[in-house]
Amino acid sequence: MVKQKGFEWDHVTILKKSDKGMPTIQCKHCGHAFVGGPFRIRAHLLGLKGLGVDKCHHIDAAIKEEVKKLVFDANGANVDVNVESSQECNAQDSDIASKAFSHANVVPTSSTSINEMPPSPCFSASTSKKRLMNNGEPLKVSWQKQLDKNADEAIRRFFFVEDIPDFKIGSVYFCDMIKAVANAGPSYKPPSPNQLRRRHLNEEVKYVETEIMRIREKWKTHGCTIVSDGWSDTKNRPIINVLATSAYGTVFLKSIDTSGECKSGEYIFKILKDVILEIGPSNVVQVCMDNASNCVVAGRMIEREWPMIFFTRCTCHCLDLLFEDIGKCAWVGNILKLATKIIVYITRKQYALAMYRKFSDKELLKPSTTRFAYSYIVLSNLLDDRVKGGLRRMVVSEQWCQWKGSKTQQGEEIVSIILDTNFWANVKKIVNVCKPILKVLRLADREGATMGLIFECTQRMIEEIKNNEDVDRIMLDEIREMCLQRLTMLHSPLHATSFLLHPIWREKIQEIDDKINTSWMETVMRYANGDLVLSGVLLDEFYAYRTQEKSTFQVPMANDPTRMHKAIKWWETFGTCTPNLRKLAIRVLSQGSCASSCERNWSTFSLIHTKKRNKLTHAHVEKLVYIHTNHCLLRRIKERGLCLMEITLDMIDKEDDDERLLVMQKQDELIIDGSDEVDEDTTMDDIEDMSDKDDSPLCTDF
Repeated sequence: MVKQKGFEWDHVTILKKSDKGMPTIQCKHCGHAFVGGPFRIRAHLLGLKGLGVDKCHHIDAAIKEEVKKLVFDANGANVDVNVESSQECNAQDSDIASKAFSHANVVPTSSTSINEMPPSPCFSASTSKKRLMNNGEPLKVSWQKQLDKNADEAIRRFFFVEDIPDFKIGSVYFCDMIKAVANAGPSYKPPSPNQLRRRHLNEEVKYVETEIMRIREKWKTHGCTIVSDGWSDTKNRPIINVLATSAYGTVFLKSIDTSGECKSGEYIFKILKDVILEIGPSNVVQVCMDNASNCVVAGRMIEREWPMIFFTRCTCHCLDLLFEDIGKCAWVGNILKLATKIIVYITRKQYALAMYRKFSDKELLKPSTTRFAYSYIVLSNLLDDRVKGGLRRMVVSEQWCQWKGSKTQQGEEIVSIILDTNFWANVKKIVNVCKPILKVLRLADREGATMGLIFECTQRMIEEIKNNEDVDRIMLDEIREMCLQRLTMLHSPLHATSFLLHPIWREKIQEIDDKINTSWMETVMRYANGDLVLSGVLLDEFYAYRTQEKSTFQVPMANDPTRMHKAIKWWETFGTCTPNLRKLAIRVLSQGSCASSCERNWSTFSLIHTKKRNKLTHAHVEKLVYIHTNHCLLRRIKERGLCLMEITLDMIDKEDDDERLLVMQKQDELIIDGSDEVDEDTTMDDIEDMSDKDDSPLCTDF
C-alpha cells in the first residue's frame, strides 16, 4: 500500500530526490531551500528551533490556520496562537506545548524527562505509530528547548528590570518557587499585591512560628538569652529589637516602635518583662544588653523581679569601649591620626588611588568608627607587606614625583609619614598590644555557646598584654589598668560560674580565689531561688565534680581533651552522677556572651525598609523581618540539622585575625566613599576633620 503524503508537502517543492536520505526541498512561501522531511517542513512552517531549519517569514495567515488545525486535530483543540515572532510567543508557546502534551494529561516540568513527554503536536492524526516511534524524538527536543529558552528569557528580564542581584538566582527559595510554579502548570495565576501583603504574609508568619517551636522546646533544657538593642530607622522612628539567642541559634521575637516614649529603664523593663512572660521565666537564663545607663537600670529591675535571671553586659560592647579607651591614649591617638591622614588622602584623590593600585594588589581599608575594633583592623591592614610596600614604592616612583599633587604641602606631609620608620614601628606596637583584645572579641562576637570561655580568655588577655616587651612599661601599665576597669564592669556571676563548670578549666579550679567563689555562691542561691536544700545539693555535687569523686568523672573518656572542649555534650554524657549540677551546667554553658546578633539584625531592617519602600508601616516591617531572620535560621537548621553550636578555642586559633570581623561589619560600618575626590585645595586640617567627624557609635542606642 502506497503511503499518502501529509498536508505539509503541499507547501514545498522537491528540488532533488535522494535514494538513501531526505530530499532537497524548497518552501513555496519564502523560497528557503533545505534538506529534510515532514518534520522539518512542519518545524519550518511553525517556526520551531533546534531542527536545523529556519522559520518561514512569508507564510500566509490562512495557511497558518491550516497548520494550526493540523497541530491540534489530535485532541480537538482550536486555539488562536501565533508562533511566528519569538518575541510574542513566550506565553503562546507554553499554551501550544501544554495542549500538545495533553494527549497524556502531562504538563512538562523541570523534573519531566524528554522520554516521559507525550508526542509533539506537529504529528497529525493520520501519522502512523511507526513514524511516531522512529522520528518523534527530535521534535520533542525542539519543543523542550523552545520552552526552556522562553523560561530563561522571562527570568532574566525579571532579574534585570527589577534590579535583583544575579546571585539571588541560586537561592533555595527561588528554586523552590520555580519548581512549584512548574508543577502548578500554565493555568497558575500568582497572588495579587493585596493578597501577598495581607493573607499570605500572615500565613507565612504562622508557618515560621510553627517551625520555630522546635527551637523553643530546646529552651526548656538549655535555656536562652534575651538580647535587645535600639536604633532609628530611615523615617527616624526609634525602634527596639528583641531577640532570643541560644546554642541552637538566634530567634527574632519582636520589634517595638517607641516613638513618643521616654526610653527610661522602667520603659525598657516593661518591654522585656512582656517578652520574658511570653517565653517563660524558667526558660530564660540571662538578659544581655549594652552599657547604656537605662539598660543597666532595666537589667537590675529584671534581677529583682526574677532572681534566677541574670543581667550581663555585652562583651563586644565592653571590649569596643576598651578599644576606644586605648585610642584616647596620647601616643596611640597620634599614630591613628597619621594613619588616617594617609588613607583618607589617597582614597579621596582618584589619581593617587589609581597610582597606589599599580603598586599594590591589596586595597586600603578606609577609616571609620572604632566600633568592633575597626581602628585596629585598619592599622593591621597598613602593616601588611603588600600595603606598606606598595605605599613606599609609590611615593618614591617617578610617576608620583611628576604628579602635581605630590608637590603640595599635603602631598609632602604624606610622603614624610610613609617614609618615617618610627611611624611604622609605633603602628606595629599598637597592633601587638591590641591583638589579644581582638582575639577575645572574635571569640565573643559569634553565634553559639561562648559563655564558658570568656572569663579565662579575658584573664589570659591581660597577662599577654602585661608580658609585651615591645612597648614601654609605663604605657603597658596604663593599658592594663584600662583593661581591668572594663573587665570589672563586664564580669558577672554567670561568667565565673561558667568558668568553674567548663571541663577544660577543671585543673585550674582546684584552688579558686574568694572573688570567684563568691560569684559561684551567688549563682547557686539565685538558681535555687532560696531553696537551701537544693543549694546544699549543688555545692556537694560541685565538690564531687572538682575532686572527681564520682565514677563517671573518672573514666578515661571524661578526661579526653577533645571531648572536654565540647562542654555541653560533656555534661550530657558524663554528668549523670550529679543530676542537679548537670542541669545547671548545661543551662549556663549553653549561653552566648554578647548582643551583637541584635545589632546585626539592623542590616535586615535596612534591606527591607529602604527609601523606595519608606511607606511601610512598622507592623508590616516587623513581620517581614520576622520572616526573613527566622527563615535564615531554619535554612541553616535544614542544612546542618538541629544541633548545638559549641564554640571551642581551636576554632578561634584557626581563623584569620581580622577577616571574619571585616565580613560581618561590611554592611554595618559607615565607610567613607572612596569615589568622592578631595579638592586640590583641601588642607590636612580638613582631612583630619573628615576622619574625626564620625566618632559616634554605629547605632543610636536606647
